Amino acid sequence: MIGRAPRAVGSRSVVVNASRVLIAAAVAIAALAPLACAGTEEFSTFSVEAQEEDDESLIDHLLTRPPQAWDGEWERAPLALRTAQGCLTSGQWINETELRLRTDLGTRAWFGLNLRQNEDDRNTYNYLDLSFHFPTRIGAIGAMFRPFHDKSRQDFAVMWDLGADTTRFQLRAVFGLEDMFNNLWEFRQARVGGISEPYLRHPWEPALQMVLRPQGLRVEVGGRYLTPSTKRVYAPGGQRLATLWGTLAWASIEAQALGTTWEVRSTNHQAASTDHPAAVPQPDGRDFRRQWSIETAARRQVTERLYAEARWLYQERTEQHGAPVWPPRFEAADRVIQLEAAWRATSSLDLKLGGLHDRIGVRPSGVTLTSRYGTRTESRAYIGLMTRFGRVRLQGVEGIELDHEPYEVWLVHDKGFLQLQATF
Repeated sequence: MIGRAPRAVGSRSVVVNASRVLIAAAVAIAALAPLACAGTEEFSTFSVEAQEEDDESLIDHLLTRPPQAWDGEWERAPLALRTAQGCLTSGQWINETELRLRTDLGTRAWFGLNLRQNEDDRNTYNYLDLSFHFPTRIGAIGAMFRPFHDKSRQDFAVMWDLGADTTRFQLRAVFGLEDMFNNLWEFRQARVGGISEPYLRHPWEPALQMVLRPQGLRVEVGGRYLTPSTKRVYAPGGQRLATLWGTLAWASIEAQALGTTWEVRSTNHQAASTDHPAAVPQPDGRDFRRQWSIETAARRQVTERLYAEARWLYQERTEQHGAPVWPPRFEAADRVIQLEAAWRATSSLDLKLGGLHDRIGVRPSGVTLTSRYGTRTESRAYIGLMTRFGRVRLQGVEGIELDHEPYEVWLVHDKGFLQLQATF
């Protein structure tokens, strides 16, 4: 018995140490917080036809992205801000902002604040997420509250996190309770924008996100599912029934091999809705939209100060309408090639030169929505400066169109883009 006692103590020590490691990992998780909590607005405002208002929409979105070199710092920072603006048309901007803050909530628990704002030709939403996280021996459990001016739109979520941004495995599972106060546990009708819109079938939104980080490799997969919902809309023109459903899935792989960083990523965004008079079930005004893409890239350090990148992206957009909306169908496909070289002038200043070529095909199918620009080719050269001031990173990009535009242009047609990232 004397010989066994040390082994028992050691066993308990291993259990205690393992528990401390799991708790520390749970406390450290932050990077997944804004990605897995979505809302109905990301699907109700989603459109693929609206992107035809800008004849170079996909190119503009690519140049609005924050630089890939910033991703590692962003993923590991519990206190961070990043924002990106890009020119769409003469009167519209892409506006993407994300703020992530956290503070202690007792000895090990913490409080998180995540702000996400998105305004562009794809969808529009504005989320302020207030969350509470409590570490356990098997991850951290949490709850989130998302306030809105319209009480019926306020969202809640419960979540479970395992792993951290520094571990090889990271997981987040979320169950969202959408529009929680819309006639749920109420004795009076909720009101949305002055119009009563009670749910006959309430939406929920489960989500899952997983990240793997073995040596020289990063793999991420995730998805959100907005369950089908049905609303009764009491409007001045009479009662209507409105439905909504949606999915969003993404996956990416990044690997280091042969002195090159290889990347593959894919996304699939879908939404379907109907809106028709309650007394007339047909026609239903169905609107189904889908946008999916596959993207590959290779980045390599050519010399001590010179980096080069090649990127290829294929994207399809489809929107199908049911009667009485006419015409019923829109289809388009983008094929983009991007080449870029970056020269490091100093330790805090990089100069970028690049070009993009997009072949956009608008395919007719039956009676097809007439595209404003139709099948076309868009090409652009750009120059950019990327710099750093302490913990603030800044990049500015100026793009010059290389094609003849179907609208009046003064001298040259240029577009500007700006990205900022700060950690605290």
